[in-house]
Amino acid sequence: MNRNYFRRLPLIAFGSLALLLTAACGSAATPASEGPSAAVETTAAPTQEVVIKATNFKFDKKEYTVKKGDALRIKLESDGIHGIRVSNTSVQMKPGDEKVYSFSMAGEYQIECSIPCGNGHERMKAVLKVV
Repeated sequence: MNRNYFRRLPLIAFGSLALLLTAACGSAATPASEGPSAAVETTAAPTQEVVIKATNFKFDKKEYTVKKGDALRIKLESDGIHGIRVSNTSVQMKPGDEKVYSFSMAGEYQIECSIPCGNGHERMKAVLKVV
């Protein structure tokens, strides 16, 4: 075989691997009805409030229930370094954040800790139920 081919083989392999990893990272598509548009940040006066208290490896409740379409103030109180993200939405908060969102889609959305906080981090989950 051609000597140039063997010199380029590692470069080709590296490029293929990089392409494969990039494609794998971006392939977790969510349906449009459950994507980031399911919750939008709003400047409307809140009609509901949810306080999520994060402590070592747990939230204060397993489930939070809110009404669809209402302006919802979410406050995150944390006894440590904990943030939250709400699955299939654009909701993401850091400790001490207070934001107002409106959920246009009824359903159950998983709340999880967004900041690696130790050995119990992966168990730090709750549900936001929009009715």
